[in-house]
Amino acid sequence: MLEVLLVTGPLGSGKTTVVNRLLKAELQRGGKVAVLINEFGSVSVDGVLVDAERPELADIANLVNGCACCSLKADVVKVLADWASLPGDRRPDRVVLETTGLADPTDLVDLEEDPALAGIRLAGCLTVISALAPLGHLEQKVLLRRQAGLASLCYVSKADLDPSMALAWESQLRSAFPGHAILRTRMGVAPEGGPDPWSGILPEAPAPAGGPSFAQARALTLRWDHPVDPDALEALFLRPPERGEVLRAKGVCAFQGWPARNDGSDRWAFQLADGRLEISPLPAPASGAPAPLAAVVIGLDLDHASWRQQLRALERPPAGARRKVPLA
Repeated sequence: MLEVLLVTGPLGSGKTTVVNRLLKAELQRGGKVAVLINEFGSVSVDGVLVDAERPELADIANLVNGCACCSLKADVVKVLADWASLPGDRRPDRVVLETTGLADPTDLVDLEEDPALAGIRLAGCLTVISALAPLGHLEQKVLLRRQAGLASLCYVSKADLDPSMALAWESQLRSAFPGHAILRTRMGVAPEGGPDPWSGILPEAPAPAGGPSFAQARALTLRWDHPVDPDALEALFLRPPERGEVLRAKGVCAFQGWPARNDGSDRWAFQLADGRLEISPLPAPASGAPAPLAAVVIGLDLDHASWRQQLRALERPPAGARRKVPLA
């Protein structure tokens, strides 16, 4: 029997950090675990982050440019069915399915009923909500409320960055969903003795409600050819856009003037969420092939042409090199 754990939550809530901790725990206990990552955009940044930290996984599957709960659901079913049908020595015991932050997981809780997935069990739905998000989002964001309402376990992430906000979020969630198990986490790690994410009982899906949605959100993906200016990147992402709203940004880059680290990697991962820009080193992959340089910006009503120009302007080609100009 293949156990599948859904990990969901808003954009930038810290799902990939939690996923990495879950995978580490499974590997430490000697289990065979795989991960299926769904991302909004044509480059799987989260897949690169997971692969760099957990190269010993049974398998990694990336689904991009769609939502796992609707346009890519058939692909999810196919990947899970393929894994479930593998010989015993190659078949994973458990799968972590990380949805995009724009996904309503409601349509994924019936995976066990799909005829093609007779050999799987849905082990739970872990919803990750950032303590740094405005408290009003639980009432204002219909999607967030559905993600939280469907959880068998809720993590209030980044609790160490703002303990008072983490406590306020926990209190608000307990009031809205009295039967939920809710834990404050730090760097994706829950306190010892808490509920096992793999032993969840899913509540009934909350009733549909009106209100704003992210149906009009669009992702812009740009691949860089050269290192970028670190100060210019920070300035670009921390100032308000001229038009629209940036919901999330992330990517992999090399920085002008920053030498390779001791492991030989010159790659850095950047994440923009809740108004914070975080930069972290990206380890050299076991394969030796460096991660592609790319940025993904997800937003509402953004001027994509302007964003492409601004992202491209961050590049600092080495002396004598030229920028590559893609032809339409």
